[in-house]
Amino acid sequence: MMHRLGIRARVLLLAMLPIAVISVALSWYFISSRLQDMDRAIEDQGLAMARQLAQACEYGLFIGEARLLEDLARGLRKHEAVLSVRITDRDGRVWVQLGPSLQLPALDIAAEGSLLRTRDVLFVSEPVRSEPLSIAADELGEALPRTVGQVTLGISLEPTRARQRQMLFNSFLLSSVVLVAAVLMALRLGRDIVRPIGQLAQTVEKIGQGNLQVRLGGELGGEFSILGQGITRMAEELRGFYETLQSRIQEATAKLSWQASHDPLTGLTNRVEFGIQVDKALRTAVEEGRRHTLVFMDLDQFKVVNDTSGHKAGDELLRQLSAQLKQALRSTDVLARLGGDEFGVLFHDCEVDVGLRLAEGLRRVVEGFRFHYGDRVYSVGVSMGLVEIDAGSHSVGELLSAADAACYAAKEGGRNRIHRYHVEDKELLRRRGEMEWASRITQALDAGRMQLYCQYLQPLREGDGAKHYELLLRMVDPNENVIPPMAFLPAAERYQLAAMLDAWVLDQVIEHCAGMLEGRPEVILSINISGASLGDEGFQTHLRQRLAEHPRVASNLCLEITETAAIANLDNALQLISDLRALGCRFALDDFGSGLSSFAYLRSLPVDYLKIDGTFVRDMHHDPVDAAMVEAIHKVARLMGVRTVAEYVEDEATALMLKRMGVDYAQGYHIHRPQPLDEICAGGATD
Repeated sequence: MMHRLGIRARVLLLAMLPIAVISVALSWYFISSRLQDMDRAIEDQGLAMARQLAQACEYGLFIGEARLLEDLARGLRKHEAVLSVRITDRDGRVWVQLGPSLQLPALDIAAEGSLLRTRDVLFVSEPVRSEPLSIAADELGEALPRTVGQVTLGISLEPTRARQRQMLFNSFLLSSVVLVAAVLMALRLGRDIVRPIGQLAQTVEKIGQGNLQVRLGGELGGEFSILGQGITRMAEELRGFYETLQSRIQEATAKLSWQASHDPLTGLTNRVEFGIQVDKALRTAVEEGRRHTLVFMDLDQFKVVNDTSGHKAGDELLRQLSAQLKQALRSTDVLARLGGDEFGVLFHDCEVDVGLRLAEGLRRVVEGFRFHYGDRVYSVGVSMGLVEIDAGSHSVGELLSAADAACYAAKEGGRNRIHRYHVEDKELLRRRGEMEWASRITQALDAGRMQLYCQYLQPLREGDGAKHYELLLRMVDPNENVIPPMAFLPAAERYQLAAMLDAWVLDQVIEHCAGMLEGRPEVILSINISGASLGDEGFQTHLRQRLAEHPRVASNLCLEITETAAIANLDNALQLISDLRALGCRFALDDFGSGLSSFAYLRSLPVDYLKIDGTFVRDMHHDPVDAAMVEAIHKVARLMGVRTVAEYVEDEATALMLKRMGVDYAQGYHIHRPQPLDEICAGGATD
């Protein structure tokens, strides 16, 4: 509440509060004292009258003279405050009763000065005592008074109450006069203090509102004049600071605006602003029928510069190349850096054929560019995807996606070339299909629509009691249709989702099969590890951590690595195999025979199983060359102490040939059609 008061009210409160408190305290003390004095005075007066009457009544009670007692009582009854008089003997018999018929209380007859106060009456009682004769006292040896009766007076309190009320009124009147005088003095004092403070407050308020022209002179007086001069100097300094700050804000705003739309490294338009420019071009194409050309550029061999000379050299290359590309453009064209070594170009009002010629000019600029850094000279190329913006274009996202897909097609087609986007382009359709699959993979994981199936590996040698299953990943679409892995795994590999899928498979096996695997060393579950996962430190850390948390599961797992992935990531593969074999894991080399140097690397990879590529197995009973390849791989594996698994066993004839060769396991639809892992776990892996 105090914060709502003005300074004038606060000054008055500060001045009045002590006065009010002191006045109230003194008045209360004075009034209480006076009220107590009045009460004691009426009590003393009543006791004195009762004591006097008691002494006078001694003889009357002694001789039993009622008239004498009544005369004494009538004399006392004349007092204005005495309402009633009662005289009784020691036996309680009433000799005299004068005054209104009050309910006089029964008081102790022997007690001296007995008082009893009611609302309107004060009752006073005194005993009537008879002094014994001196002769009798001498005979008895003592002179003790004897109580012969009692005098009780009823005294009205109304006169005392009237005097007390008058005293309260006088005290209140006096206090009011004192308070009014104090208020007048405080008002005078407050006015002298508040006026300059008010002027200071108004000045500060105007400064706060932005009016820095206000001034205060020395007319305030005393310390207030010094304060006013200080506020004036502060306003002048604030005005100078404000003008400087406004200038800097304008500069910073312009800089932020530029940074929001430009790449800080090259000074080119950034991705956000480029999208805005493409959107404007799209609107003019749809609404006005104008044509534009959009180009997506990705530098070739740029990674070589970063890897050999560092990112500082790569940044310098991008700056120099951006400057040369900018010089090769028309004044109406837009060149943007979209991120990393990716660029975008928007040719305004440009037919696609003209856009192809302009894009070819940019390609030649990049091809002819030489970057000198230290004692090294670098050259780079550029892959370009081109798409036309016309009235049939739909959205900025689709245009950028089409240009990106066309650029990727140019890179896959040999690099350092231009690929024009066509709606019916099969390669681009495949590329865009993979992009859609990447999105569907993420959605399926989030929605719990990924499932694990397993396929049994049939032992072909007598006495092998192993129950070996390979885990296979399936996706379920929103319509409950099961999608085979080859429909989405290529997209997962291309868009760096393979490691995430591998981690999901591992987690599912540990969570759902750990109980079934407990105490079952003969059950082996094979998990496929992609090439991307072999080079992914995050996945390898996750794999080691989960197996360390569940060491008993490790001995039931067999991790399958394809031959090509193992050779491409040989160091990582060797380290992973060494670490996880120590935990009890087994390893299988998948698709063996598909690479160009299979036998050369086989000695370096300490695996437990060799899975012979199914392209050799499928037709081996018709093709003697395939049969010879399978037998040769099996014999080499046997010499190295590695067990062999033949994939794609589709008929009984193939199975019999493999058994005669001595191959350890057969896998394929002829042996076992994949079924959900949940069914295997529920059956205890006994089927």
